[in-house]
Amino acid sequence: MNLFRQRQLSQAASDLLRFDADSIQHLVSARRLASPDIWLADPDAYEKNGRVLRDSDSPRMLAYSTMDRVLYATDGCNACIRQVGPEELKTLAEKNEVRLDLIEKLLSLLGDMGSDPSSPTTGRGV
Repeated sequence: MNLFRQRQLSQAASDLLRFDADSIQHLVSARRLASPDIWLADPDAYEKNGRVLRDSDSPRMLAYSTMDRVLYATDGCNACIRQVGPEELKTLAEKNEVRLDLIEKLLSLLGDMGSDPSSPTTGRGV
């Protein structure tokens, strides 16, 4: 799992992060698609000033499957799926409630993945 900002989370916030990842995995399984190879979460959307946040106003975790060209997003309450190519991700963010800074980080990770798919920083797997 890649984090938008590197920081330690409490056990409770880490459990919520795992719950969100599991929610996305359920969507993947239900549609019988390939597991996402890029995962990105914003730890600030899970915990702020020691307070655990059950959900957020916008997606706090994104996952992307390069095989299926599918973006998954969750805000902690709802999860959604959209088939979209990497070149369309910024447009998607502009037209929806997906944070552009998260999309830009996801695109950066996609670029890193292309340069060295075995690198531990690419976020393969959860």
